[in-house]
Amino acid sequence: MAVTPRFRKLLEPGRIGKMELKNRIVQSAMGTSLEREDGFVDDRIKDFYEERAKGGVGLIVMGIGAIDHPDGKVLPGQLGLSDDKFIPGLKEMAEAVHRHGAKLAIQLQRGGKIATEDMCHGRQPVSSSAGSIPMGDAMQDMGAVEIPRLAARFANMPAKLESVELTVEQIHQIVEKFGEAARRVKEAGIDGVEIHAAHGYLLSEFLSRSCNKRTDEYGGVLKNRARIVLEVVKAVRDRVGADYPVWIRMDGREFGLEDGITTEEGTELARMFEEAGVAAINVSGYGGIRGGFYDAPIVYPPGNLVSLAQGIKKVVNIPVIAVGRISAELGEEVLRQGKADFIAMARAILADPEYPHKVASGKMEDIRPCILCYHCVSQAFWGEPVFCAVNAAAGKEAELRIESAKQPKKVLVVGGGPGGMESARVAALRGHDVTICDKGRRLGGSLVFASVANADNEDFLNYLIAQMGKLPITVKLGVEVTPALIEDIKPDVVILALGGNLTTPQIPGAALPSVLSGKDLRQMVSGTSEKLSWWQKRALFLASALMPGLLSVPSLRRLTGYWMPLGKRVAIIGGDMVACELAKFLVERGREVTILESSTDMAIEMAIGRRWNFLPRLREAGVTILKNVDFEEITPHGVNITDSEGKKQAIAADTVVLAGGMEPNQALSQQIEGKVPQIHLVGDCSELRLIHGAVEDGYRAALAI
Repeated sequence: MAVTPRFRKLLEPGRIGKMELKNRIVQSAMGTSLEREDGFVDDRIKDFYEERAKGGVGLIVMGIGAIDHPDGKVLPGQLGLSDDKFIPGLKEMAEAVHRHGAKLAIQLQRGGKIATEDMCHGRQPVSSSAGSIPMGDAMQDMGAVEIPRLAARFANMPAKLESVELTVEQIHQIVEKFGEAARRVKEAGIDGVEIHAAHGYLLSEFLSRSCNKRTDEYGGVLKNRARIVLEVVKAVRDRVGADYPVWIRMDGREFGLEDGITTEEGTELARMFEEAGVAAINVSGYGGIRGGFYDAPIVYPPGNLVSLAQGIKKVVNIPVIAVGRISAELGEEVLRQGKADFIAMARAILADPEYPHKVASGKMEDIRPCILCYHCVSQAFWGEPVFCAVNAAAGKEAELRIESAKQPKKVLVVGGGPGGMESARVAALRGHDVTICDKGRRLGGSLVFASVANADNEDFLNYLIAQMGKLPITVKLGVEVTPALIEDIKPDVVILALGGNLTTPQIPGAALPSVLSGKDLRQMVSGTSEKLSWWQKRALFLASALMPGLLSVPSLRRLTGYWMPLGKRVAIIGGDMVACELAKFLVERGREVTILESSTDMAIEMAIGRRWNFLPRLREAGVTILKNVDFEEITPHGVNITDSEGKKQAIAADTVVLAGGMEPNQALSQQIEGKVPQIHLVGDCSELRLIHGAVEDGYRAALAI
């Protein structure tokens, strides 16, 4: 495959020790919980990694191999490395990955105080020091429906929720288990091991003063705190030899933790690890639940940890791997500037296993982008297998493989939102004759508004629209599909992706001019709302005619920064995810925002990993959140409520937004039932599904044809 010069550095070969890699892209370790609970390899986990090897990545690091299985596990499904009985399955993994020219490594890991599987099974977690386990951090902003789910998972939790300090003898035993695990990995024909000394797991609990309070040779000064890791490196080297690739994953810094690892300590630790004989250093970071893992390790700000890798590269002479929301564009820049030697990606390759191949061929518009929804990460908290909001086949590669249709059919997709476009995309790839219709002026449906309010969705919108143009799909806009039109077209299959019907709470005063519904807001974005004055509609129409790009998503986002037909003070009635994202959008545009929610739940549809970060930052931005309120009436001056303590309050507002909810939109399906051989409902027209549900529905509907 010809390599695009734009990414020449990212795609050039590299070496870690004596291991040669075809490019500088590393699939970073992920806890997928796709493995069997007994620790053995099966087809599901092999399919997952083989799919990513096919996609062109240079090195795959399989996450959290359990060196002490089942003790110390943090997920129900983890690879077992604690017994020779696991070696045959590991060999199969290596063969699957090697078939496609990628190299495979396994991360050696043991949980400490956050060994959740120990707690779930009544075992007391161990750590560098005894101490309480702050479950309260995980409970913040958790919904009422989620608490029983969490309670069920931890039903057999130990009576005392605290970690037990390891004895010196136990430390020595664990060190030996790391060494034996590495031996098994090498015997299985796997290309290397990564020692996991980061992210709040056992080894990092020794390195960090925030956890390590010991007074013996494993505590105190940095050299003592690093002792166990250095002993692990030696035990591994003793068993695999000097030439076998062994590297370490470490925190270059801990964020927001009292007495956490500092940047200076991170660079000093890197020196120690190089001297101990590791072949490379993978530089990550840790921030804990309270910050929603925003800074690290599940990074939100692009390249947030690159500076840590750069600092460590200055003091070591071995390869440095940078990680933390690094795109191909940023990765190329990091490598060209000498800040790191390899670029690790996880979520990007989860979303699109073919990411490296598409980068190499210059097909950037065909990359299915991560939308930073944190659903993949949040699955680990619930002990559930990973899934991806934009890639329905992630973790289900064999079940949801796209194959050519035995009998191509005429397919009509009604609705151009994410579910409709995904069903059209997959159906076209299978060889069906596909037409997609939408009554609007543009493709995207509710994803357009979602992309204006949350820029993280925009790349996915652009990706789907690009696929509609590149695949043999007939796109018809401004067409409202009726039973009569369907009868004229005579499709074999109709996929209905019409979205849901927005509902609004019935509150006295809801018809006032100062009150907007969710539908009003969406129409305002397109300039068609009845709430806009004649001159406002005319101005938007003329502007869009003179400047066709004005109503693009980026332009709309910029335009709303200068003008929106909303007052200074905005009250939002409803606290679902859309309402909370709208609040963020408005406060960033200078509005004073109050969210009023009748239940105790806020943004319950939002993945818990994102919610841990999103809601605290919403409050920090000045948004007032009132839960468990009763609504009395809406007035020209705001909203009268009874708060959670039974007190009457008048919430001042110039504009009131009724966030409302969503009801299935099944009118057309009922009208054509029995008149079309095959009908599928996807997304919100069936039930509230959001982006991830709409995408999976659309994907599965297209496979069912």
